[in-house]
Amino acid sequence: MIGGGPNMQPGITALILICSAVLAKPDCNIDTATDMLVGLDANTPIECLMNSEALVAQSALAPQLEKDQYLKVVCVPKETVAGILQRMGDDDDPPPFVHSTYALHPPPAPPP
Repeated sequence: MIGGGPNMQPGITALILICSAVLAKPDCNIDTATDMLVGLDANTPIECLMNSEALVAQSALAPQLEKDQYLKVVCVPKETVAGILQRMGDDDDPPPFVHSTYALHPPPAPPP
């Protein structure tokens, strides 16, 4: 069946990579990112990227980035995410899931 209709299960998951500015954008990937967040599921690559753009815009994530960091969204098959998380979990804690209130760093304390 073409399109899948309303019962279609999402098959793509967004991974939001935080990369160092010294790294060329084409070289920013799951293995070279300094941090990674798991984003939303989607049915198509376009939906994945559009949802991720909206999610980042509505969150406190982008303003919290250091000047030497940037974000990159990659859309991967949903069934590969568990393996990526497991591979990352061998060295670090698994990445958090992104919510609209997620902040990369705590907000600065107000001046005295």
